[in-house]
Amino acid sequence: MRKRLPHLSYVVAPLTVLLALLAVAAFTGEWPTATHGYNSYVLQAQAWLDGRLDLGLDYPWLELAIYEGKYFVSFPPFPSYVMLPFVALNGIFISDGFIAWAVTLLGAVYATALYRHYRRDDKGVFWVTFLYLGTGAIFISLNAWVWFIAQSMCFTLSLMAITHAAKGHGGMALTCWACAVGCRPMAAVYLPVLVMLLYQAHRPTSVLKWVKRRWYWAIGPCLLAASYMWLNWARFGNVLEFGHNYLPEFVQAENGQFSLAYLTKNLNLLLRMPVFTNGESPLIFEKFDTMAFWLINPMFISIFIAWVMALTKKGKRGEAILLMALALCHVFIICCHKTLGAWQFGNRYLVDLMPWLFLGLMKWMPEKSRLTLISQPLMIWGVLINLMGTVAVYNRWI
Repeated sequence: MRKRLPHLSYVVAPLTVLLALLAVAAFTGEWPTATHGYNSYVLQAQAWLDGRLDLGLDYPWLELAIYEGKYFVSFPPFPSYVMLPFVALNGIFISDGFIAWAVTLLGAVYATALYRHYRRDDKGVFWVTFLYLGTGAIFISLNAWVWFIAQSMCFTLSLMAITHAAKGHGGMALTCWACAVGCRPMAAVYLPVLVMLLYQAHRPTSVLKWVKRRWYWAIGPCLLAASYMWLNWARFGNVLEFGHNYLPEFVQAENGQFSLAYLTKNLNLLLRMPVFTNGESPLIFEKFDTMAFWLINPMFISIFIAWVMALTKKGKRGEAILLMALALCHVFIICCHKTLGAWQFGNRYLVDLMPWLFLGLMKWMPEKSRLTLISQPLMIWGVLINLMGTVAVYNRWI
């Protein structure tokens, strides 16, 4: 019996993303070999190998937590776990840009696998291209800067968790989810989605017996959670403190890192439109915090259409409400943060939602829907504006 070859989209989708990365790098110089000073996770991995939890000295251009006179990386630690073996082999001079690109391409493969799990047509490349190039994902995928590599890893790990959960692989799904939380803690919000997918994959007659039988699924997540909590306690004396609250920016802020006082301002920023300075000048796109989410990430329009379609189907209504409620909860938390991501193009905080809403899109689209056809101009707009915006912002043209 001849072994069935993988579908061609598993090659075409990541190749499309790779060519886009190469094209943007050609205009910006952000090659994976490029050196940069924004390598907090590499510095943290080297510090661990040297036997210390703090960095030993200040790096003023990095966002470092200052606690009891010592300087610590202020972000969740999982990316440093990934960097550890590479730093052990090559020191802090590793080309971590290659890791960033590899993470992105792995995510494109998993996005394709997720599409192929729910649909057997040849439109997967279209939707994966939309997901990666027609949203702010391309901006954060280009390099391993500390602010972006954690998001890229969370993006890929979320896709991995979702895909394994849809296939019923509970241990892998929950472990990948725990890794994602170690990159971006708000990924924790989506645990009910994974539980729902695993339940749908197994359809147990007794939930209690199913949970007892699959207890070992929790080993990976529990070990990872224990490592995060130990590091937090050892560094800051609090198992829930990753260090961001000790950044000077938030220590000095009247309302701290998170507050309802930021909500109205940030909601308005999510709707902020680009402006003309005069009739002959190009539009002014803000490169700090964010702008009109539907304009910069038109995939939200396609997702909303698919969600409305799902609400009309009794069998899909419950899961559609659950996923959208969790996504809105995520947005609410984001909007209670002091900033919306600072220097960027493409609403990078909202990029964290996309793997989960991509799942919704796959599940909500009717089999014979014309949504792919309707979404083609949206995809073209999203790809063009994000590629050009990424080049413009990295080159400081805007």
